[in-house]
Amino acid sequence: ELLRAEREVIVTAGAIGSPKLLMLSGVGPAAHLGQHGIKVVHDLENVGQNLHDHMDVDVVAELNGPHGIDRYKKKRWQAVAGLEYALFGKGPVASNIVEAGGFWWGDRTEKTPDIQFHFLPGAGVEEGIGSVPGGNGCTLNSYHVRPRSRGSVALRSADLRDAPMIDPNPFAERYDLERAIDGIEISREILSQPAFAKYISREHLPGAGCQGRAALEAFAREHGRSAYHPVGTCRMGGDAGSVVDPELRVRGLQGLRVCDSSVMPRIVSSNTNAAVIMIAEKAADMIIGKTPAA
Repeated sequence: ELLRAEREVIVTAGAIGSPKLLMLSGVGPAAHLGQHGIKVVHDLENVGQNLHDHMDVDVVAELNGPHGIDRYKKKRWQAVAGLEYALFGKGPVASNIVEAGGFWWGDRTEKTPDIQFHFLPGAGVEEGIGSVPGGNGCTLNSYHVRPRSRGSVALRSADLRDAPMIDPNPFAERYDLERAIDGIEISREILSQPAFAKYISREHLPGAGCQGRAALEAFAREHGRSAYHPVGTCRMGGDAGSVVDPELRVRGLQGLRVCDSSVMPRIVSSNTNAAVIMIAEKAADMIIGKTPAA
């Protein structure tokens, strides 16, 4: 079925979904579209390129008692947490789980901190990270905030229902890997401080046997994962190689914009949420013709 738009179309499917939708619609690298039998509406080479993300590496410690939130994985404690929130508006349900965070330097030649940390008073809170054997743990994860490695998003087929092929290519640049190792070492140092150490019985991940930068490199390669901040696949810019112009209009087409994290030329040096909200606010102002404040 063919749907025709009478007004401008704004694509907001994110750094994975937006390039996929554009390419399925015939907007993207002509050679790649041709491989899937998709009629080329507009040959735009860099749709799906420039994918990058913050790559988390975790240090997980086993606690010597029920000091965190792991007990709330049990049904009876979930009921307690629900009642506590319903009656008093507090407790673990009122938490975003990431109770603390901060920034520090891995590369001391950088002018601003290049590693961000998040502390979670539990273990196995996120998908792919198992609980500690003793049942009570805490997690301190870190990532390099200005990654240099670049990946891509490509079509698997011309079927909308098929997931795209995502190549994050996270440690293509050695520099990024070195910063990941720095993050693990600094996380270990933080958790060894007296304020933390008195609650910790042992390190679960990477584990006491994982020592030296070569071992930590192997750990980072195996356990590094997305921090859920993918950006860049419909890059904004003033150059002919960009996908959208500074007003988020797809180059070479009329009536089509992209407005999400995919338009970021480079990832911000922290969480992407506020930046994406800003992009949306700015896009709204440009669409309605609002004059920027002096």
